[in-house]
Amino acid sequence: MSRATAPRRGRCLRRRLAARLGGVHDESGSSIIEFLMLAVLLMIPTVYFLIGVSTVQAATYAGVGAADQAAKIYASGGEISAGERAHRAELAARSVLQDYGIEASRASVSRSCPTGGCDAAGDVVAYDVEIRVPVPLVSGIGGWESTLASVSSTSAQVQEG
Repeated sequence: MSRATAPRRGRCLRRRLAARLGGVHDESGSSIIEFLMLAVLLMIPTVYFLIGVSTVQAATYAGVGAADQAAKIYASGGEISAGERAHRAELAARSVLQDYGIEASRASVSRSCPTGGCDAAGDVVAYDVEIRVPVPLVSGIGGWESTLASVSSTSAQVQEG
């Protein structure tokens, strides 16, 4: 066998082997599929987690705002009757919750008087707001109400005289 025929034969064998195995191990286009699958498997749970965290944070801000506004309105009511001040404070809290997109059925607003009374000058008035945060993108099925977390906030003000 001459030196010239050996490289030619080697190239011919490589070509035939590549032709036979090329169709079996052809990976053209598979990187796009792998990228899409990886993106779906990682991005969807990450985005869902971020939606859940932002929902809880929005509910926390809503609770703080609602409790603060209710306590301020009740404490600065002046000559208005206690019942009217309580009604206005409740409406203010509900308005803040509505501004944040919190349904009235998912929140509870309550008033307490830690010093014993709420109507005399110098008395402390506290409002508690508790919000049940729904699981994002999951609507209530039947009578079941899904809750991701519960957040609460308390604000206290000194009654003006």
